[in-house]
Amino acid sequence: MSPAGRAILHATPGVTRVLFLQGGEIVEIWVEGDDAPSLIGGVALVTARTAGGASVADLPTGSGYLRDGRANDGEKLIVQVTGDGPGGKRAVLRRRVELAGDGVVLTPFQPELGIAATVTGKARRAAIRTAVALALPDGIGAMVRSAGADRHLEDLAAEAARLAGLWQMITDKATLETPPCWLLPPPDLADRAAAHLPGAEIVVDRDGAAFRAAGGEEALDRALARSVAVADGIALVVEEAETATLIDVNLARSPRGEALVGANIQAAVGAAAVARLRGLRGTLLIDPPRMRGRADRDRVAAALAEATASDPAPWQILGWTPGGMLECLRESPRRPLSEDMLSPLGERRRSARARAWTALARLAREVGGIARPRLSVPEDVAGWLEGPGAFIVAAERRRLGALTVAADPTLGPEDSRIDGNG
Repeated sequence: MSPAGRAILHATPGVTRVLFLQGGEIVEIWVEGDDAPSLIGGVALVTARTAGGASVADLPTGSGYLRDGRANDGEKLIVQVTGDGPGGKRAVLRRRVELAGDGVVLTPFQPELGIAATVTGKARRAAIRTAVALALPDGIGAMVRSAGADRHLEDLAAEAARLAGLWQMITDKATLETPPCWLLPPPDLADRAAAHLPGAEIVVDRDGAAFRAAGGEEALDRALARSVAVADGIALVVEEAETATLIDVNLARSPRGEALVGANIQAAVGAAAVARLRGLRGTLLIDPPRMRGRADRDRVAAALAEATASDPAPWQILGWTPGGMLECLRESPRRPLSEDMLSPLGERRRSARARAWTALARLAREVGGIARPRLSVPEDVAGWLEGPGAFIVAAERRRLGALTVAADPTLGPEDSRIDGNG
């Protein structure tokens, strides 16, 4: 495994799951349905309009709102998608487009040239600055990332020049096209996974063996559970709501003094891992048992800050509320895992969409030897496959030559059955 980690991509009919591993442990899971792929990273030509007091625009797929200021109605803009919309709402857009490479990020609207603080050595930083600056057109800036620290100067300069050429292509295309249209389509899932964990080994797992060997199914179950144990005698209860996520700390024993502080530190570190695994975003409220002194609370907050430092999603530790909860903000661009896997907020079971994916994956594994297969599923799953998932069934029907999907009210919510159809 690469020191940076590994990403395992496992595709089954209608969905791709991605496991991110670091140090042999699963730290993050993505689930992306073919019916609602992420648009993050795409660059589009759009026409702005005002709705609900915000500047919004239709995209080639869906719509988004401008996060970095207002635009005039009817104004044509080049925008980049920076975040998935929550709960099917509008995606997040910005006008300050950035084009990311492995070691360099091009910033066309910021002419400064920056270098990550982790790139050390005065002479090395000066050499990088000179090499990259010579490769850039006037008025265009860039940021050299940590991943570029040890790369050859020629490679960094070539990447900067390539990204500058890509930006020129985007702006040229914008003068010829009619909005809404993609000037740079959203990157595919493998490219987004590679960018999310730079330097990681990317494994395309065609038969699911690597996914299963890594413990993917168990990790997914853990990521969707309401309560999860993070240490001996310490459990976290996760309650997601539209406005915030509450993470309640439950201790099996009733420690006091230093033992209580130690348990709360473990809980805070566990909460950081749980938030990343589940893709939680927005306001998080961690509610541990009360501690007496401010110094104790500061130690818990410091432990959380240290635990979140390696998370690709930025965190802000906002401090303690009067009610004794540690308030944080996790700024992840992706939808939380629960939005793609669970029924609407308030229910703790997998959605018809997620259970349809499971049934189709089982069909793909077990259909061998059945000439005209019939897939029987619960009624709500059949309804989803007849509606939003109909294109997946059509693709499987073409692949198999024949396929019937039938609703069976006698099946349990998670069950399916595969047999021949005459």
